[in-house]
Amino acid sequence: MFRISAKEAARYPGLRARLDAARSPKQKPAKARSRSTPSATTYVEWDSEREIGGARHWVLDLPDTELINANDRGHWTRRQRLTASIREATAVLARQQRVPRLTRARVVYVVKPKARTRVFDPSNWSVSAKAAVDGLQDAGVFEDDNAAVVTGVDPRAGERQNGANIRMSLVIIDQGREEAQW
Repeated sequence: MFRISAKEAARYPGLRARLDAARSPKQKPAKARSRSTPSATTYVEWDSEREIGGARHWVLDLPDTELINANDRGHWTRRQRLTASIREATAVLARQQRVPRLTRARVVYVVKPKARTRVFDPSNWSVSAKAAVDGLQDAGVFEDDNAAVVTGVDPRAGERQNGANIRMSLVIIDQGREEAQW
């Protein structure tokens, strides 16, 4: 409540009522969102069989390493070190699995959250996925990672897992043979 003198109240009729109306909230405060909303508990895992179908593909499970989150505001040297380790690990895995040179492909990165994670956004790990695609280029899987060769780098939510870090898998789907059919 505002304090005004009797002299001011007499000089400006209705002033006290206007001040009180301006100070009181016009809307009721919003209720806090409950944790039991469907969007907070719903978790949809990626159905690889439906999306890949019979296409030739390779699955690279990156080792249990720290990934780079797009929301992370860490120091640039730390990001650079993590980028280099993801890039190198992906190149080594691609060489070990003998992934051939592809003329056209799509990469799906599957982010596997911790077991206690309720809701998460797999696209936040796009920086890590970019480093992994660069590692595939280093391994000779792609001549270049431009849009003509890599048709998409798509995020998917994977199964929950136990461990200290969030894990990532890359699924490389060959699209070169499909191009010849068109």
